[in-house]
Amino acid sequence: MTNSDVSLHDVAEMLDVHYMTVYRYVRQGQLPATKVGRSWYVKPSDLELFRDAKVHTSEVSEGGRKVAPWAERLEAQLIQGDQRGAAEIMEAVLRSGHDLYFLYLQVLSPAMGAIGAKWAAGNLEIFVEHRASNIALRLIGQFGPRFARRGVSKGTVVLGSPADEMHTLSTSMVADLIRLEGWNVSDVGANMPAEAFAEAIRQGEDVVAVCIGVTMPGSLPAAQATIGAIRKVVPRDLPILVGGAGVASDEVARELGADRRSGSVYELIEVLGEVAHRS
Repeated sequence: MTNSDVSLHDVAEMLDVHYMTVYRYVRQGQLPATKVGRSWYVKPSDLELFRDAKVHTSEVSEGGRKVAPWAERLEAQLIQGDQRGAAEIMEAVLRSGHDLYFLYLQVLSPAMGAIGAKWAAGNLEIFVEHRASNIALRLIGQFGPRFARRGVSKGTVVLGSPADEMHTLSTSMVADLIRLEGWNVSDVGANMPAEAFAEAIRQGEDVVAVCIGVTMPGSLPAAQATIGAIRKVVPRDLPILVGGAGVASDEVARELGADRRSGSVYELIEVLGEVAHRS
């Protein structure tokens, strides 16, 4: 904050709107602001851009439809550490007519990717990145029940990451999207020892597929050990799928002992659909 920054009350007077209208602009990420104590302050340059309709109407065309920069807005709230503001942005995304796929894959995932890139480049403190990740996980917990689908289940998919994999955010999002398509999901989480992963599958009911997420190449040996342990306790025809940034090619997937590599969540859903059709 600088001496020239403007309070929300002053912004409301300048824009000739109610204070709560300005507050909503801030909470939804349309007007950048910094919280100092219990008050919010806006930079004059950001206010000028807002008044010129260059920020809150900044849109790109997607399939003939105008789309607001939701990912950037969410990123700003996550960096600020504002869980409530981030949740309000996600609610606004859904109210604007976008679906749950868009919310996760076009808003939340890019926002977290941008935060991770800024941290890797040395432009964010590590506590900011960790705080944002924890907020994102809580948001997934908040929005996750909306992915539940009524009707007969297509079967259970066991999903998780092997030992030494500490990232849970991406697998949690994938789990919700799989649920949305009608499968039950047993999400065993990250850093799961090989034998424990296999036991979760052995004790599972109506398991139709196993999905293993690997975000780091250094986790490939642990993934291979996990697949080896799983093969010992499951039928040979139970498909084991691997995906994530750590699995660079189909050849790597085969070397791990997996049946297939899924390069995206859409491809994963397609493969699971083939499994459901066969069963």
